[in-house]
Amino acid sequence: MLEIKRLTECTYDQALTAWNIGFEGYFVNLNMTHEMFLRRFPMEDLKPALSVAAFYDGEPAGLIVSGIRTVNGLKIAWNGGTAVATKFRKQGVGRALINATLDIYKQEGARLAMLEAITGNDKAIALYESVGYEIVDKLEYLELAGKLTENPIAHNSTYTLRKAYPIQAGLLPFYKGENPWQTHWQSAGDAEAVILADANGRDAGYAYFRKAFNEKGKHIATTIYQCESDETRADSREIIQALVNYCFGPFDDDIRRVVLNLPLEKSKLTHEVLKEIGFKPFVSQVMMNKKMV
Repeated sequence: MLEIKRLTECTYDQALTAWNIGFEGYFVNLNMTHEMFLRRFPMEDLKPALSVAAFYDGEPAGLIVSGIRTVNGLKIAWNGGTAVATKFRKQGVGRALINATLDIYKQEGARLAMLEAITGNDKAIALYESVGYEIVDKLEYLELAGKLTENPIAHNSTYTLRKAYPIQAGLLPFYKGENPWQTHWQSAGDAEAVILADANGRDAGYAYFRKAFNEKGKHIATTIYQCESDETRADSREIIQALVNYCFGPFDDDIRRVVLNLPLEKSKLTHEVLKEIGFKPFVSQVMMNKKMV
């Protein structure tokens, strides 16, 4: 018999087991240790009370982890992972989990439901579409590793850049709150932020990013969550270039440069600037939304 429970009704071991067996053999390795699983909830603003697990004859069979937050006045729900164990697939477990999750979203007053799916995972995408999700954009994780022989972006002294916190970027009127959940400022953790102003002192762009260091304190990687401009401006491309140069430069550093879940349409200009520099995709996904009524 199939039973759906909130994660708050499950033991920690049951939840972790449901995650790991559900993602066994997935497109990318999502196996988690106890510590990794615990850290993921606060790091990505997920809530056990909004998440559900499936049990088949008492055995963990899968789960969906979810979060809800308000962005620009809109209450948004996010499916942070749907996992169904191989032995329980084609038995209605995934659909039961999704339906239970959507019921929770409605109870919580969410107006929009979001998720991402790996490009090529056609069965999952078809299942989401059957319950009302629609593909609204394509996403890419982009990467540029190592030194470049010369800086691809010339320094632009037209703009002023000031250090900030990610929440301050999130309060800008042109902040992209409907970009993927993991790129929101709430998911940025210990990230740094920078806000760009024009010669008249008007805020015109922002970025927030996180630097990684090895055990010897050497800078080894920088990851951008969002890098955006006020798209009503004629100089939007120059703004993006200046922000990219600030976050990722100098380009003669031997580091790994990564951009998370960048939408090809919603962040078209940022995508174009990065591809021109030489960034390459290493994971491709689709972004899917469902309007809740």
